[in-house]
Amino acid sequence: MRHAYDPAQKESRRQAILDSALRLFQEVPYADLRMADLAKRVGLGKGTLYLSFPTKEALFLAVLHLEMAAWFQAVTDRLARTPADTEPRLAAEILVQELLSRPMLPKLHALLYNVLERNVPLAEAVALARFLKRGVMAVGEQLERVVTGLPKGRGAAYVIRFNSLVMGNELMSARPPEVRGALREADSSLFDFNFERGLRGAAVDLMAGMLGERVSASRSPGPGPA
Repeated sequence: MRHAYDPAQKESRRQAILDSALRLFQEVPYADLRMADLAKRVGLGKGTLYLSFPTKEALFLAVLHLEMAAWFQAVTDRLARTPADTEPRLAAEILVQELLSRPMLPKLHALLYNVLERNVPLAEAVALARFLKRGVMAVGEQLERVVTGLPKGRGAAYVIRFNSLVMGNELMSARPPEVRGALREADSSLFDFNFERGLRGAAVDLMAGMLGERVSASRSPGPGPA
């Protein structure tokens, strides 16, 4: 791991770093995670680690990229095998199921805008934006094929809104045990948020709402007399 001279070796080292970073993230909150600890786990000097990833944010942006790539691929493949005219809630459930199979992805989502994009090179931010656009469009096109009544372009809009739901639900559900206890003590369990239950309900409601937009637009009266 200490020396990587040719492209294949460098890519192997990079992948090993990303795999170890994801495993460490499962054990340690992002704020407490140190690049020195990661370098030790991978068997690299800290300086060598920074040759591959100039900042901690750049490293975890790359981890997010890999996790999102797997999610995009899995969702696109499942929707491609799903017949047209599928019940909208079942199409939404595919996105939810594939997300829940990657438990660290919501936590990475929650870090994206306020943390990970704050200290990365411009080229990496641009590359991520282009990658996300391709993935969103691919899933969106499959949603439009599967869900009757979802107009062209609205599938991509659904995917973007779905991911905003992931971020919001993760932040609302990631409360420390003391706060959850306080909510129960104050008889405020309404705010004791469950990520999986909340996301499932919101994903279905979002799909129904976007299909409802289509109905409302078709029924809306034209402009009145001038």
